[in-house]
Amino acid sequence: MNNIIKYGSVEAIPLYNCSAHTPEEWSELNGYKRPIAGIIDMTYGILMNIVYIPILAVMLEEEHFKMSCFKVMTFLGIVDMLALWVNSIITGFLAYQGAVYCSYPNLIYISGMAGFGLWCCSCIIAMSLVINRILDLSKESLCKLIFDGAKTYGVLTLPVIYGMYFVIFTTPIAFSSKHLTWFFNPLIFPNMTHEYTNLPHGFNNLFVVAFTCLMYASFCCVVLEKVQEIEGPTKNNALSKQIFFQSALICAVNQTASVIYVIMNFIEVPLWLIMLGHMLWQTGHGAPVFIYLGLNRTIRNGVLRRLGVKTSVPVSPTV
Repeated sequence: MNNIIKYGSVEAIPLYNCSAHTPEEWSELNGYKRPIAGIIDMTYGILMNIVYIPILAVMLEEEHFKMSCFKVMTFLGIVDMLALWVNSIITGFLAYQGAVYCSYPNLIYISGMAGFGLWCCSCIIAMSLVINRILDLSKESLCKLIFDGAKTYGVLTLPVIYGMYFVIFTTPIAFSSKHLTWFFNPLIFPNMTHEYTNLPHGFNNLFVVAFTCLMYASFCCVVLEKVQEIEGPTKNNALSKQIFFQSALICAVNQTASVIYVIMNFIEVPLWLIMLGHMLWQTGHGAPVFIYLGLNRTIRNGVLRRLGVKTSVPVSPTV
């Protein structure tokens, strides 16, 4: 965004100057129409956003939203929905059209800034959520000190600031229908890759996501310890498997997508690996829908109740 302010418009930024050809010529030269993939991406993004609506409605219910973890989860859900607009709905439209950066420079530049910022923001929100859960189970007084009441909103300003840093001060990602994903290099000028290098992106993907995964492992240990204290060592096998499966799944998706995106911006990799990285990025923002409905009894019952499928049953909130 700082370059838009500096040069006055997207088209005026030297490294993003598309004046050599018309948008149609750029699409013809470097684009590749992918109608089936485009329709699949758009359908996925729209469906995930639709399903997210009743989930967020349940989270916003007074009895739930008063809990700090539900505030964090609600914010994460909103960020996920916005990110799905970029990595699925807009991506699907561009893939269907066979677009490259210079086909829709303004749309892609602004979407690239937003999508990148939302991904980095979601990484810190996920970190905040797991810290909240660990402290709530092991250090309740410290959890209240940091997250109690309106303090949660103060904590949530940190991922917003973090995400805005990437939006304002770093290189945005740009779409290519040929590779069906987003690169930092808009592929305008040949042999120009290092000029678009985004080192903060590497830091976020390799260290922030990895650190979050380590905290998920700590969370598993804390939960299992609590369960063992309450129910005894012979009764927690099923729950332990569920906890480890959920945490391992989240970490595997996010970490694999993160590593692939770092690698593919520096070296040439097979198309299937690029597409896998993009699918995992989409999954990272859509997976919470399945996790909440499949593994969170409070949210699942709340959604079913709102849909009129299941009558309300008193349930202790579980996250």
